[in-house]
Amino acid sequence: MENNRLQLLQSFIGKPFSGSPSPYAKWLNGTVLAVDENSVEFEFEVRKEMTNPAGTLHGGVICGMFDDCIGVNFMILGTEYFFPTINLNVEFFSPAKEGDTVLVKTTVVKKGKSVINVKADMFLSKKMIASATSNLVVSQIKING
Repeated sequence: MENNRLQLLQSFIGKPFSGSPSPYAKWLNGTVLAVDENSVEFEFEVRKEMTNPAGTLHGGVICGMFDDCIGVNFMILGTEYFFPTINLNVEFFSPAKEGDTVLVKTTVVKKGKSVINVKADMFLSKKMIASATSNLVVSQIKING
């Protein structure tokens, strides 16, 4: 069976993911770096409106980057039903500042029939600056396309 969602995302490698149906994802403006069915890599430039009063990348935006990339990783699994996020656990290690480029890499840890577990890490250069885990649970919402 052909996975059209995976192929669509792969067509954006090296470019911003303007094909996302999410207005928030478009605001984040992530560039797709690598894609396979169990992992995605996006990079994001830290813009002024993404920072907190201390001038560093806002924790809420870090969580949003993780949640968005985890959601993209879920969508390319090709499941018939939507799996909404039921939790997102984030640990913050080091700051990033305006003008920095951060990389988010996700990995599907376990894909069950009712729960999918995903891990995500954020890097500045090669230094891990945040890490997340998330569970997504099957719903009755059918995915079109």
